[in-house]
Amino acid sequence: MKKLKKDSRIFSYDLKGKKKYGVEFYRSVHGTKVPLRKRGFDDSYAAIEWANESERNLQLQSGTARRVTVEEYYHAWMDRNESYWSVETYHDYHMKFKNYLLPEFGKYELREVTREQFQKFITRMENVPRSSGRIGYSSKTISTLRNYMSMLLNDAVYSGIIPNNKLRNLKIKQHIGEKNNEIDVKTYDRAIRTAERILNPGYLAAFYLSLVALRHGEILGMQPRNIFEDHVSVSIARTAHQPKGGGTKTPAGVRDVPIMPKIYQLLQSAVKYARQLYLDNEKPFTGKDFIFVNEDATAWSYTRLNYIFDMINLAMGNRIAVYGSGSIYVDDSDGHRVIIDQDHNIRFDTTNGFTPGQLSQVKLTRNVMDEVTGVEVSNEDGSKVVVTTQVDTVKARATLLDNHGHEVSKAVIGEKANVAILNNPHIFPHKMRHAFATFSVPIADDPVDVMKIMGHTDLRMTRYYDNGTKEGQQKIVNLMDRLA
Repeated sequence: MKKLKKDSRIFSYDLKGKKKYGVEFYRSVHGTKVPLRKRGFDDSYAAIEWANESERNLQLQSGTARRVTVEEYYHAWMDRNESYWSVETYHDYHMKFKNYLLPEFGKYELREVTREQFQKFITRMENVPRSSGRIGYSSKTISTLRNYMSMLLNDAVYSGIIPNNKLRNLKIKQHIGEKNNEIDVKTYDRAIRTAERILNPGYLAAFYLSLVALRHGEILGMQPRNIFEDHVSVSIARTAHQPKGGGTKTPAGVRDVPIMPKIYQLLQSAVKYARQLYLDNEKPFTGKDFIFVNEDATAWSYTRLNYIFDMINLAMGNRIAVYGSGSIYVDDSDGHRVIIDQDHNIRFDTTNGFTPGQLSQVKLTRNVMDEVTGVEVSNEDGSKVVVTTQVDTVKARATLLDNHGHEVSKAVIGEKANVAILNNPHIFPHKMRHAFATFSVPIADDPVDVMKIMGHTDLRMTRYYDNGTKEGQQKIVNLMDRLA
Protein backbone atom coordinates (compact mmCIF):
# COMPACT_ATOMS: atom_id res chain seq x y z
CA MET A 1 0.00 0.00 0.00
CA LYS A 2 1.13 3.52 -0.79
CA LYS A 3 -0.45 6.66 0.65
CA LEU A 4 -1.26 9.51 -1.69
CA LYS A 5 0.77 12.67 -1.19
CA LYS A 6 -2.22 14.89 -1.98
CA ASP A 7 -4.42 13.17 0.62
CA SER A 8 -3.01 10.96 3.34
CA ARG A 9 -6.41 9.35 3.93
CA ILE A 10 -6.15 7.61 0.55
CA PHE A 11 -3.83 4.77 -0.41
CA SER A 12 -3.23 2.80 -3.59
CA TYR A 13 -2.62 -0.92 -4.03
CA ASP A 14 -2.43 -3.56 -6.75
CA LEU A 15 -5.20 -6.09 -7.27
CA LYS A 16 -4.63 -8.71 -9.98
CA GLY A 17 -2.40 -6.36 -11.88
CA LYS A 18 -4.80 -3.40 -11.63
CA LYS A 19 -4.26 -0.28 -9.56
CA LYS A 20 -6.95 0.25 -6.97
CA TYR A 21 -7.54 2.83 -4.26
CA GLY A 22 -8.72 2.61 -0.68
CA VAL A 23 -9.58 4.83 2.28
CA GLU A 24 -8.32 4.44 5.83
CA PHE A 25 -8.24 7.07 8.55
CA TYR A 26 -9.52 7.80 12.04
CA ARG A 27 -11.48 10.63 13.56
CA SER A 28 -12.05 11.34 17.22
CA VAL A 29 -15.69 11.70 18.27
CA HIS A 30 -16.32 12.65 21.90
CA GLY A 31 -12.99 11.11 22.91
CA THR A 32 -13.43 7.88 20.91
CA LYS A 33 -11.43 7.04 17.78
CA VAL A 34 -13.73 6.00 14.95
CA PRO A 35 -12.23 4.21 11.92
CA LEU A 36 -13.37 5.03 8.38
CA ARG A 37 -12.28 2.40 5.87
CA LYS A 38 -13.23 1.24 2.40
CA ARG A 39 -11.43 -0.40 -0.55
CA GLY A 40 -12.08 -1.04 -4.21
CA PHE A 41 -12.19 2.42 -5.79
CA ASP A 42 -11.09 2.63 -9.42
CA ASP A 43 -9.59 6.10 -9.08
CA SER A 44 -8.42 8.43 -6.35
CA TYR A 45 -11.19 10.99 -6.97
CA ALA A 46 -13.90 8.47 -6.07
CA ALA A 47 -11.97 7.51 -2.94
CA ILE A 48 -11.55 11.15 -1.88
CA GLU A 49 -15.27 11.83 -2.47
CA TRP A 50 -16.25 8.86 -0.30
CA ALA A 51 -13.82 9.95 2.44
CA ASN A 52 -15.20 13.50 2.47
CA GLU A 53 -18.79 12.31 2.53
CA SER A 54 -18.11 9.74 5.26
CA GLU A 55 -16.29 12.26 7.42
CA ARG A 56 -19.10 14.78 7.03
CA ASN A 57 -21.74 12.17 7.85
CA LEU A 58 -19.80 11.17 10.96
CA GLN A 59 -19.74 14.80 12.07
CA LEU A 60 -23.46 15.14 11.40
CA GLN A 61 -24.34 11.95 13.25
CA SER A 62 -22.20 12.86 16.24
CA GLY A 63 -23.23 16.51 16.42
CA THR A 64 -19.69 17.81 15.85
CA ALA A 65 -20.33 19.30 12.39
CA ARG A 66 -20.38 23.04 11.81
CA ARG A 67 -22.05 25.19 9.14
CA VAL A 68 -24.53 22.39 8.44
CA THR A 69 -27.10 22.90 5.69
CA VAL A 70 -30.74 21.89 6.05
CA GLU A 71 -30.30 19.26 3.33
CA GLU A 72 -27.25 17.72 5.03
CA TYR A 73 -28.94 17.52 8.39
CA TYR A 74 -32.19 16.26 6.86
CA HIS A 75 -30.46 13.18 5.38
CA ALA A 76 -28.68 12.39 8.65
CA TRP A 77 -31.89 12.92 10.64
CA MET A 78 -33.90 10.63 8.34
CA ASP A 79 -31.23 7.92 8.47
CA ARG A 80 -31.32 7.96 12.28
CA ASN A 81 -35.11 7.70 12.45
CA GLU A 82 -35.82 5.23 9.65
CA SER A 83 -35.78 2.24 11.98
CA TYR A 84 -38.05 3.95 14.55
CA TRP A 85 -40.74 5.41 12.30
CA SER A 86 -43.38 3.44 10.44
CA VAL A 87 -43.01 3.14 6.67
CA GLU A 88 -45.91 5.57 6.17
CA THR A 89 -44.49 8.16 8.59
CA TYR A 90 -41.02 7.97 7.03
CA HIS A 91 -42.32 8.48 3.50
CA ASP A 92 -44.66 11.28 4.59
CA TYR A 93 -41.71 13.21 6.01
CA HIS A 94 -39.66 12.40 2.93
CA MET A 95 -42.28 13.67 0.49
CA LYS A 96 -42.98 16.87 2.45
CA PHE A 97 -39.29 17.74 2.57
CA LYS A 98 -38.58 16.67 -1.00
CA ASN A 99 -41.53 18.54 -2.56
CA TYR A 100 -41.74 21.66 -0.41
CA LEU A 101 -39.04 22.27 2.20
CA LEU A 102 -35.76 21.21 0.59
CA PRO A 103 -36.35 23.15 -2.67
CA GLU A 104 -36.87 26.26 -0.54
CA PHE A 105 -34.42 25.79 2.36
CA GLY A 106 -32.11 22.89 1.40
CA LYS A 107 -29.06 25.06 0.72
CA TYR A 108 -29.62 27.27 3.77
CA GLU A 109 -27.46 26.65 6.81
CA LEU A 110 -29.57 25.55 9.77
CA ARG A 111 -28.79 28.79 11.61
CA GLU A 112 -30.11 30.79 8.63
CA VAL A 113 -33.66 29.41 8.90
CA THR A 114 -35.32 32.36 10.62
CA ARG A 115 -38.92 33.28 11.42
CA GLU A 116 -38.76 35.98 8.76
CA GLN A 117 -37.54 33.56 6.06
CA PHE A 118 -40.14 30.95 6.93
CA GLN A 119 -42.92 33.53 7.12
CA LYS A 120 -42.13 34.59 3.54
CA PHE A 121 -42.36 30.94 2.54
CA ILE A 122 -45.75 30.62 4.27
CA THR A 123 -47.08 33.72 2.51
CA ARG A 124 -46.11 32.26 -0.87
CA MET A 125 -47.75 28.94 0.03
CA GLU A 126 -50.96 30.76 0.95
CA ASN A 127 -51.13 32.52 -2.41
CA VAL A 128 -49.60 30.18 -4.99
CA PRO A 129 -51.94 29.42 -7.95
CA ARG A 130 -52.97 25.77 -8.08
CA SER A 131 -55.05 23.48 -10.28
CA SER A 132 -58.74 23.96 -11.03
CA GLY A 133 -58.59 27.65 -10.20
CA ARG A 134 -57.61 27.07 -6.56
CA ILE A 135 -55.31 29.50 -4.80
CA GLY A 136 -52.92 28.53 -2.04
CA TYR A 137 -52.45 25.52 0.25
CA SER A 138 -54.62 24.81 3.28
CA SER A 139 -53.80 25.83 6.83
CA LYS A 140 -53.40 22.14 7.67
CA THR A 141 -50.77 21.57 4.96
CA ILE A 142 -48.83 24.70 5.91
CA SER A 143 -48.98 23.79 9.61
CA THR A 144 -47.66 20.34 8.81
CA LEU A 145 -44.72 21.81 6.90
CA ARG A 146 -43.98 24.19 9.78
CA ASN A 147 -44.14 21.33 12.29
CA TYR A 148 -41.85 19.07 10.24
CA MET A 149 -39.22 21.77 9.80
CA SER A 150 -39.50 22.64 13.48
CA MET A 151 -38.94 19.01 14.47
CA LEU A 152 -35.77 18.91 12.40
CA LEU A 153 -34.53 22.15 13.96
CA ASN A 154 -35.36 20.91 17.47
CA ASP A 155 -33.29 17.80 16.79
CA ALA A 156 -30.41 20.01 15.64
CA VAL A 157 -30.69 21.98 18.91
CA TYR A 158 -30.51 18.76 20.95
CA SER A 159 -27.46 17.70 18.91
CA GLY A 160 -25.71 20.98 19.65
CA ILE A 161 -25.59 22.09 16.00
CA ILE A 162 -27.59 25.29 16.54
CA PRO A 163 -28.37 27.17 19.79
CA ASN A 164 -32.16 27.44 19.30
CA ASN A 165 -35.11 26.80 17.02
CA LYS A 166 -36.23 30.15 15.62
CA LEU A 167 -39.56 28.75 14.38
CA ARG A 168 -40.93 28.03 17.84
CA ASN A 169 -44.46 29.40 18.34
CA LEU A 170 -44.68 30.61 14.74
CA LYS A 171 -48.40 31.12 14.12
CA ILE A 172 -50.30 29.87 11.07
CA LYS A 173 -53.59 31.34 9.87
CA GLN A 174 -56.36 28.89 10.66
CA HIS A 175 -59.13 27.40 8.51
CA ILE A 176 -57.68 28.45 5.15
CA GLY A 177 -58.55 26.06 2.32
CA GLU A 178 -59.16 23.15 4.66
CA LYS A 179 -61.23 20.16 3.64
CA ASN A 180 -64.38 20.22 5.68
CA ASN A 181 -65.04 16.83 7.27
CA GLU A 182 -68.64 17.69 8.01
CA ILE A 183 -71.32 16.18 5.80
CA ASP A 184 -75.09 16.53 6.02
CA VAL A 185 -77.62 13.80 5.35
CA LYS A 186 -78.72 15.39 2.07
CA THR A 187 -75.18 15.45 0.66
CA TYR A 188 -74.51 11.94 1.97
CA ASP A 189 -77.61 10.54 0.27
CA ARG A 190 -76.82 12.43 -2.92
CA ALA A 191 -73.30 10.98 -2.95
CA ILE A 192 -74.75 7.46 -2.74
CA ARG A 193 -77.26 8.12 -5.52
CA THR A 194 -74.52 9.63 -7.69
CA ALA A 195 -72.17 6.70 -7.06
CA GLU A 196 -74.89 4.22 -8.03
CA ARG A 197 -75.53 6.20 -11.19
CA ILE A 198 -71.97 6.54 -12.50
CA LEU A 199 -69.79 3.78 -11.00
CA ASN A 200 -69.21 0.29 -12.35
CA PRO A 201 -69.83 -2.62 -9.91
CA GLY A 202 -66.18 -2.87 -8.80
CA TYR A 203 -65.88 0.83 -8.09
CA LEU A 204 -69.27 0.80 -6.37
CA ALA A 205 -68.21 -2.07 -4.07
CA ALA A 206 -65.13 -0.11 -2.98
CA PHE A 207 -67.26 3.01 -2.41
CA TYR A 208 -69.80 1.11 -0.29
CA LEU A 209 -67.02 -0.24 1.95
CA SER A 210 -66.20 3.37 2.81
CA LEU A 211 -69.81 3.77 4.04
CA VAL A 212 -69.16 1.23 6.82
CA ALA A 213 -66.09 3.17 8.01
CA LEU A 214 -63.30 1.12 6.45
CA ARG A 215 -60.08 3.06 6.03
CA HIS A 216 -58.57 3.75 2.61
CA GLY A 217 -55.90 1.05 2.91
CA GLU A 218 -58.33 -1.45 4.43
CA ILE A 219 -60.60 -1.19 1.38
CA LEU A 220 -57.68 -1.73 -1.01
CA GLY A 221 -56.53 -4.70 1.08
CA MET A 222 -59.84 -6.59 0.82
CA GLN A 223 -59.42 -10.28 -0.10
CA PRO A 224 -61.96 -13.07 -0.78
CA ARG A 225 -61.15 -14.76 2.52
CA ASN A 226 -62.25 -11.58 4.34
CA ILE A 227 -65.78 -11.53 2.89
CA PHE A 228 -68.71 -13.15 4.67
CA GLU A 229 -72.45 -12.85 4.15
CA ASP A 230 -73.00 -10.59 7.16
CA HIS A 231 -69.57 -9.02 7.72
CA VAL A 232 -66.09 -8.36 6.37
CA SER A 233 -63.03 -9.30 8.38
CA VAL A 234 -60.40 -6.54 8.36
CA SER A 235 -56.86 -7.78 8.91
CA ILE A 236 -54.66 -6.20 6.25
CA ALA A 237 -54.15 -2.77 4.69
CA ARG A 238 -52.53 -1.74 1.41
CA THR A 239 -50.95 1.69 1.48
CA ALA A 240 -48.91 3.78 -0.93
CA HIS A 241 -45.70 2.51 0.63
CA GLN A 242 -46.86 -1.03 1.41
CA PRO A 243 -48.49 -1.95 -1.92
CA LYS A 244 -48.31 -5.67 -1.17
CA GLY A 245 -50.15 -5.18 2.09
CA GLY A 246 -49.22 -4.75 5.72
CA GLY A 247 -50.79 -4.53 9.13
CA THR A 248 -53.71 -2.30 10.03
CA LYS A 249 -53.09 1.19 11.37
CA THR A 250 -53.48 0.02 14.98
CA PRO A 251 -54.10 -3.38 16.63
CA ALA A 252 -57.75 -2.33 17.05
CA GLY A 253 -57.95 -2.10 13.27
CA VAL A 254 -58.15 -5.89 13.13
CA ARG A 255 -61.90 -6.35 13.44
CA ASP A 256 -65.13 -7.72 11.97
CA VAL A 257 -67.35 -5.07 10.40
CA PRO A 258 -71.06 -5.82 9.80
CA ILE A 259 -72.28 -5.24 6.24
CA MET A 260 -75.65 -4.97 4.51
CA PRO A 261 -76.82 -7.53 1.92
CA LYS A 262 -76.20 -5.01 -0.87
CA ILE A 263 -72.51 -4.70 0.06
CA TYR A 264 -72.19 -8.49 0.14
CA GLN A 265 -73.72 -8.72 -3.34
CA LEU A 266 -71.39 -6.01 -4.66
CA LEU A 267 -68.37 -7.74 -3.14
CA GLN A 268 -69.43 -11.05 -4.69
CA SER A 269 -69.54 -9.33 -8.08
CA ALA A 270 -66.12 -7.78 -7.45
CA VAL A 271 -64.66 -11.20 -6.57
CA LYS A 272 -66.20 -12.76 -9.67
CA TYR A 273 -64.78 -10.00 -11.88
CA ALA A 274 -61.34 -10.27 -10.24
CA ARG A 275 -61.33 -14.05 -10.73
CA GLN A 276 -62.02 -13.57 -14.44
CA LEU A 277 -59.20 -11.01 -14.75
CA TYR A 278 -56.76 -13.41 -13.07
CA LEU A 279 -57.93 -16.17 -15.43
CA ASP A 280 -57.53 -13.91 -18.49
CA ASN A 281 -53.96 -13.17 -17.42
CA GLU A 282 -53.20 -16.84 -16.67
CA LYS A 283 -52.71 -16.20 -12.96
CA PRO A 284 -54.06 -18.33 -10.13
CA PHE A 285 -56.71 -16.68 -7.98
CA THR A 286 -56.81 -17.58 -4.27
CA GLY A 287 -58.50 -16.36 -1.14
CA LYS A 288 -55.41 -14.32 -0.32
CA ASP A 289 -55.42 -12.28 -3.54
CA PHE A 290 -56.74 -8.73 -3.66
CA ILE A 291 -60.15 -8.29 -5.24
CA PHE A 292 -59.74 -4.71 -6.50
CA VAL A 293 -57.45 -5.18 -9.49
CA ASN A 294 -56.64 -3.71 -12.91
CA GLU A 295 -57.16 -5.34 -16.30
CA ASP A 296 -53.73 -7.02 -16.01
CA ALA A 297 -54.71 -8.51 -12.62
CA THR A 298 -52.39 -6.20 -10.68
CA ALA A 299 -53.76 -4.55 -7.57
CA TRP A 300 -55.11 -1.02 -7.79
CA SER A 301 -52.68 1.75 -6.97
CA TYR A 302 -53.25 3.66 -3.75
CA THR A 303 -54.65 6.63 -5.70
CA ARG A 304 -57.41 4.63 -7.41
CA LEU A 305 -59.84 5.11 -4.53
CA ASN A 306 -59.24 8.87 -4.65
CA TYR A 307 -59.94 8.70 -8.39
CA ILE A 308 -63.29 7.01 -7.70
CA PHE A 309 -64.27 9.74 -5.26
CA ASP A 310 -63.10 12.38 -7.74
CA MET A 311 -65.57 10.89 -10.23
CA ILE A 312 -68.34 11.27 -7.67
CA ASN A 313 -67.31 14.85 -6.91
CA LEU A 314 -67.34 15.69 -10.61
CA ALA A 315 -70.81 14.24 -11.01
CA MET A 316 -72.15 15.97 -7.88
CA GLY A 317 -70.66 19.37 -8.54
CA ASN A 318 -70.86 21.61 -11.58
CA ARG A 319 -67.99 20.60 -13.86
CA ILE A 320 -67.06 23.19 -16.47
CA ALA A 321 -64.66 22.46 -19.32
CA VAL A 322 -63.55 24.94 -21.97
CA TYR A 323 -61.33 23.51 -24.70
CA GLY A 324 -59.07 25.14 -27.25
CA SER A 325 -61.51 24.23 -30.01
CA GLY A 326 -64.04 26.56 -28.42
CA SER A 327 -66.33 23.82 -27.13
CA ILE A 328 -67.88 24.33 -23.68
CA TYR A 329 -68.99 21.43 -21.46
CA VAL A 330 -71.16 22.06 -18.38
CA ASP A 331 -72.34 19.31 -16.03
CA ASP A 332 -75.29 20.43 -13.95
CA SER A 333 -76.04 19.12 -10.46
CA ASP A 334 -78.72 16.77 -11.71
CA GLY A 335 -76.83 14.41 -13.99
CA HIS A 336 -77.06 16.29 -17.29
CA ARG A 337 -74.12 17.21 -19.50
CA VAL A 338 -74.60 20.23 -21.73
CA ILE A 339 -72.26 20.72 -24.69
CA ILE A 340 -71.95 23.90 -26.72
CA ASP A 341 -69.69 23.27 -29.71
CA GLN A 342 -67.55 25.81 -31.52
CA ASP A 343 -70.48 26.63 -33.82
CA HIS A 344 -72.66 27.30 -30.74
CA ASN A 345 -74.87 24.26 -31.29
CA ILE A 346 -76.35 22.87 -28.06
CA ARG A 347 -76.55 19.14 -27.37
CA PHE A 348 -76.75 16.77 -24.40
CA ASP A 349 -74.33 13.90 -23.75
CA THR A 350 -75.98 10.69 -22.50
CA THR A 351 -72.83 8.60 -21.98
CA ASN A 352 -71.09 7.78 -18.68
CA GLY A 353 -74.29 7.97 -16.65
CA PHE A 354 -75.48 11.34 -17.96
CA THR A 355 -79.13 11.79 -18.91
CA PRO A 356 -80.63 14.15 -21.49
CA GLY A 357 -81.28 17.70 -20.37
CA GLN A 358 -83.69 20.29 -21.77
CA LEU A 359 -82.98 23.20 -24.09
CA SER A 360 -84.95 25.44 -21.75
CA GLN A 361 -82.22 25.12 -19.13
CA VAL A 362 -79.54 26.48 -21.50
CA LYS A 363 -79.10 30.07 -22.59
CA LEU A 364 -76.31 31.46 -24.74
CA THR A 365 -75.11 34.87 -23.56
CA ARG A 366 -74.32 37.58 -26.11
CA ASN A 367 -72.82 41.06 -26.14
CA VAL A 368 -74.21 44.18 -27.85
CA MET A 369 -72.62 43.03 -31.10
CA ASP A 370 -74.65 39.80 -30.84
CA GLU A 371 -71.44 37.78 -30.37
CA VAL A 372 -71.68 34.71 -28.13
CA THR A 373 -69.77 35.41 -24.92
CA GLY A 374 -70.61 32.27 -22.99
CA VAL A 375 -73.48 30.21 -21.62
CA GLU A 376 -75.86 29.96 -18.66
CA VAL A 377 -77.04 26.53 -17.47
CA SER A 378 -79.81 26.23 -14.86
CA ASN A 379 -79.98 23.49 -12.22
CA GLU A 380 -83.28 22.01 -11.03
CA ASP A 381 -82.95 23.79 -7.67
CA GLY A 382 -82.96 27.16 -9.43
CA SER A 383 -79.22 27.80 -9.14
CA LYS A 384 -77.33 28.70 -12.29
CA VAL A 385 -73.86 28.17 -13.77
CA VAL A 386 -72.53 31.10 -15.77
CA VAL A 387 -69.52 30.55 -18.07
CA THR A 388 -67.90 33.57 -19.71
CA THR A 389 -65.36 32.89 -22.45
CA GLN A 390 -64.62 36.41 -23.70
CA VAL A 391 -62.15 37.49 -21.02
CA ASP A 392 -58.64 38.88 -21.38
CA THR A 393 -56.38 37.19 -18.83
CA VAL A 394 -57.75 33.62 -18.80
CA LYS A 395 -59.54 31.21 -21.12
CA ALA A 396 -62.83 31.46 -19.21
CA ARG A 397 -64.49 32.40 -15.94
CA ALA A 398 -67.17 30.29 -14.26
CA THR A 399 -69.59 31.39 -11.57
CA LEU A 400 -72.30 29.55 -9.62
CA LEU A 401 -75.31 31.66 -8.61
CA ASP A 402 -77.97 30.50 -6.16
CA ASN A 403 -81.69 30.72 -6.92
CA HIS A 404 -81.65 34.35 -5.75
CA GLY A 405 -78.83 35.31 -8.10
CA HIS A 406 -76.21 35.53 -5.35
CA GLU A 407 -72.70 34.26 -6.10
CA VAL A 408 -71.95 30.94 -4.39
CA SER A 409 -68.56 30.07 -5.86
CA LYS A 410 -66.35 30.93 -8.80
CA ALA A 411 -63.30 29.66 -10.65
CA VAL A 412 -61.07 30.56 -13.56
CA ILE A 413 -59.93 28.32 -16.41
CA GLY A 414 -56.45 29.17 -17.61
CA GLU A 415 -54.53 28.15 -20.70
CA LYS A 416 -53.04 25.04 -19.04
CA ALA A 417 -56.18 23.83 -17.23
CA ASN A 418 -59.27 23.02 -19.27
CA VAL A 419 -61.51 22.05 -16.35
CA ALA A 420 -62.89 23.70 -13.22
CA ILE A 421 -65.44 22.47 -10.68
CA LEU A 422 -67.95 24.69 -8.91
CA ASN A 423 -69.88 23.65 -5.82
CA ASN A 424 -67.55 20.68 -5.31
CA PRO A 425 -68.93 18.67 -2.35
CA HIS A 426 -65.39 17.40 -1.57
CA ILE A 427 -66.43 13.83 -0.80
CA PHE A 428 -63.36 11.73 -0.01
CA PRO A 429 -62.75 8.39 1.74
CA HIS A 430 -61.83 9.79 5.14
CA LYS A 431 -64.90 12.03 5.16
CA MET A 432 -67.09 8.92 5.00
CA ARG A 433 -65.54 7.73 8.28
CA HIS A 434 -66.58 11.04 9.82
CA ALA A 435 -70.04 10.60 8.28
CA PHE A 436 -70.33 7.12 9.79
CA ALA A 437 -69.51 8.39 13.27
CA THR A 438 -71.74 11.45 12.89
CA PHE A 439 -74.81 9.48 11.84
CA SER A 440 -74.32 6.35 13.97
CA VAL A 441 -73.30 7.70 17.41
CA PRO A 442 -76.66 9.42 18.09
CA ILE A 443 -78.67 6.26 17.28
CA ALA A 444 -76.33 3.67 18.84
CA ASP A 445 -77.48 1.95 22.03
CA ASP A 446 -73.81 1.86 23.03
CA PRO A 447 -71.20 4.19 21.43
CA VAL A 448 -68.58 1.50 22.07
CA ASP A 449 -70.20 -0.47 19.23
CA VAL A 450 -69.40 2.42 16.88
CA MET A 451 -65.87 2.57 18.26
CA LYS A 452 -65.36 -1.15 17.54
CA ILE A 453 -66.66 -0.88 13.97
CA MET A 454 -64.36 2.06 13.26
CA GLY A 455 -61.32 0.28 14.68
CA HIS A 456 -60.59 2.83 17.40
CA THR A 457 -58.97 2.05 20.74
CA ASP A 458 -60.46 5.04 22.55
CA LEU A 459 -64.05 6.28 22.59
CA ARG A 460 -62.71 9.85 22.65
CA MET A 461 -61.37 9.35 19.12
CA THR A 462 -64.77 8.13 17.96
CA ARG A 463 -66.35 11.21 19.55
CA TYR A 464 -63.79 13.34 17.73
CA TYR A 465 -65.00 11.87 14.42
CA ASP A 466 -68.60 12.77 15.30
CA ASN A 467 -69.05 16.22 13.76
CA GLY A 468 -72.68 16.61 14.77
CA THR A 469 -75.34 17.68 12.27
CA LYS A 470 -77.30 20.84 11.59
CA GLU A 471 -80.48 18.78 11.91
CA GLY A 472 -79.44 17.59 15.36
CA GLN A 473 -78.53 21.10 16.44
CA GLN A 474 -81.90 22.38 15.21
CA LYS A 475 -83.71 19.68 17.24
CA ILE A 476 -81.89 20.88 20.37
CA VAL A 477 -82.82 24.51 19.67
CA ASN A 478 -86.45 23.52 19.07
CA LEU A 479 -86.50 21.56 22.33
CA MET A 480 -85.05 24.48 24.27
CA ASP A 481 -87.62 26.78 22.63
CA ARG A 482 -90.46 24.54 23.83
CA LEU A 483 -89.03 24.47 27.36
CA ALA A 484 -88.57 28.24 27.52
